[in-house]
Amino acid sequence: MVKVYFRLRSGWRRLNKDAQQQVRRYLLSQRCADGYLNAGGQVDAYYTQFGKVLEAVLSPVRVLWLPKKPLAVKESMGRDTIYGQFFAFLSGDDYTIPKTSDLRLLTTSTVCCVLAMQHQTGAAHDPALVGWLKARQDETGGFSASEVAPVPDLLSTAVALFTLWLIDEHPQSASRFIEGHWLDMGSFAPTLLDDYSDVEYLFYGLLALGSECGRWPK
Repeated sequence: MVKVYFRLRSGWRRLNKDAQQQVRRYLLSQRCADGYLNAGGQVDAYYTQFGKVLEAVLSPVRVLWLPKKPLAVKESMGRDTIYGQFFAFLSGDDYTIPKTSDLRLLTTSTVCCVLAMQHQTGAAHDPALVGWLKARQDETGGFSASEVAPVPDLLSTAVALFTLWLIDEHPQSASRFIEGHWLDMGSFAPTLLDDYSDVEYLFYGLLALGSECGRWPK
């Protein structure tokens, strides 16, 4: 979580002052007494954890420690899935690093989960997964969600850039792709075909920006 925080903070610092103010206003607009709103305008524990992390990122004082709490996950992320094992890993519960034999069935997010677990546990990075992930980047600099996804998206791009930074792999620059998803409301769109956002995609936008400049020339 600390590594994610510092990449988010790097992304935040890449914004100019006007954009930072827009982000602050947007984040405040998504907060209520009980937490943060989801894309449908309802208070949601899953979205609230994104909002709380972003509050720390935008704080004028650098946060060096974030409290460990059980992570709220979407209902579809059962323990028998790669996502479920990844969230168990993040929460300090019992987990196993999933086997990934059929690359055709994978998504960018699940590959990133497995590579991140391999990295954090000191296991060797699966070269087939690294190659698969790097192949998801297209000429725009963005990453698609799978082998058959027609449009690169911000979520896939953010988690791919962060994971590749984590394992010291060097993709092409994605700066223009990320900037193309910026919305004047103070957040980022999921894809270039969308004109809406939520706190989750604000998180991914800043993570993408921070990871893109992590170890590579701007």
